[in-house]
Amino acid sequence: VHQGNGNAALFQGNDKVQTFSVHCRSNYFSKKEHSDLDIELPAGCTDDTYLTTLKHWLRRIEEHPFDDDSDQQGKQRQRQKPFDFIFYQAGVDIHKDDRLGRLSISQEGISKRNHLVFDFADRMRAPLVICMGGGYPKDDWAPILTAHAGVYIEAHQYLSSFGRDLT
Repeated sequence: VHQGNGNAALFQGNDKVQTFSVHCRSNYFSKKEHSDLDIELPAGCTDDTYLTTLKHWLRRIEEHPFDDDSDQQGKQRQRQKPFDFIFYQAGVDIHKDDRLGRLSISQEGISKRNHLVFDFADRMRAPLVICMGGGYPKDDWAPILTAHAGVYIEAHQYLSSFGRDLT
């Protein structure tokens, strides 16, 4: 829910890494860093706005001509896979029941977000590394723990749906 400022700072100036963050515009608790692509959403944002925005920007990234260089004879090089892998910081502090988050995304919305990212990585033919991100319970831990576990359960189900051997 806050900007991925750690990743942005870590990889700033590294042309081999592209950082993309979708976060709440009013939830900066530390110095704002600059990702390659920062998308700020309003506090209280709900599923529809969040998912529409994410889908739009994933499509734009997918359509970006990362390898649109021409050789000396003016011929475009053969299109290559733009990413060696995708690192998905799967924070659930966007959850409506999160103590620190300022977005209001439902569990269903988080599941849809996960599937948008899984589908994106599959279309990009890039391995997906999934890491746990933020998620801070108020009094009841169940919604946040369910959201965290859901990321990995849904990834397993997604891969299993292709009949891939996961052993």
